[in-house]
Amino acid sequence: MTARTAKIVLQTAAMSVSLMAMGTAGLATTAVARAQQTSSLYGPNGVSPLAVRQGKLGSCYFHASVAALAKAAPETMRQAIVPEPNGAYRVHFFEGADEVVFPEDVQFATAQSFDLSEGIWVKVLMRAYAQRVLRESLKQQIEKSEAIPVFIRPVALSLLNQNGGILVAYDQAIRMVVTQNGDLDKNALKLKVAEQAKALGVPASAADMVSGFLDENGFFENLAQTVRQNGEFFGVYRSMGQGGIPWAVLTAFAGSAHAGSVRDQARTLAQLRQLGPQNVAMVAGTTGQASSFDPGNWWVGGHAYTVLGYDDATQSVRLRNPWGLHPAPDGTFSLPVSVFLAAFESYTASGAAGQ
Repeated sequence: MTARTAKIVLQTAAMSVSLMAMGTAGLATTAVARAQQTSSLYGPNGVSPLAVRQGKLGSCYFHASVAALAKAAPETMRQAIVPEPNGAYRVHFFEGADEVVFPEDVQFATAQSFDLSEGIWVKVLMRAYAQRVLRESLKQQIEKSEAIPVFIRPVALSLLNQNGGILVAYDQAIRMVVTQNGDLDKNALKLKVAEQAKALGVPASAADMVSGFLDENGFFENLAQTVRQNGEFFGVYRSMGQGGIPWAVLTAFAGSAHAGSVRDQARTLAQLRQLGPQNVAMVAGTTGQASSFDPGNWWVGGHAYTVLGYDDATQSVRLRNPWGLHPAPDGTFSLPVSVFLAAFESYTASGAAGQ
């Protein structure tokens, strides 16, 4: 056993007792102190597509997906967010661990204009989804690490699932050091992870251990790749089309999703007809160029739109731009289905293919 491995064993043993007892209590003091500054959860439109407005980041795929879910299953989305006594919010996903979002993280998203939606419910979902992505990345790195002993990994994974402090420390530290190119400096990140963990009440031995993971072979490199792939959640501006995919967002909240090509017109029309009767959430992405149709005042290339409905009688598709404008006043507009088929290249819908 190397000195590094022995240190991990001792730190994990100490942490397994202290963090189990602490739970999220160490985070409560900070959260309670700022809970009074938190805005109301919902705005005048409640959980509605009209309440969703993308901020300054290239997160159209996330906002269009949340708006689609708000249209198809508003009560499910409302029930996904549960206020905690300490001013935080617990977010349920279809599968996997809950994520706890604290007021300071919502305030961060507000101050940076990452989201312009009514109320804070979309910001809460956005931060929770970011933590989910980060948690899965950290878990994968622990599971694959050759430096962390096999018998220690279950303990580390259990603590990562049970304690919000470790995850929040990484989340907040990444936002502090990431560049606008989506790059991370390992030494700067390691320092900030330790500082944030201690500030959140994570025991010193645990804070030292979780920041020490960054020294393990491949751990930092894989984490950095996750941040680059999901940069908009950590404060990196990325142009439209560079962000994530609606499939991952719809699957996280609805349990399953599938994607298709609009070029398959028969299948696309069949999917559009399922919107109303089956409460399906649907997002569509435009082509990169407007060459075979009149772009009018609505079209943005390489952009994700919420598909609100389809009228078979009038052969028209109703859509919404997650910007909440373009076109004014709220981004909602209708297109003949022929224009939709020419202007869009892909779609993603909740549920299994063929449902």
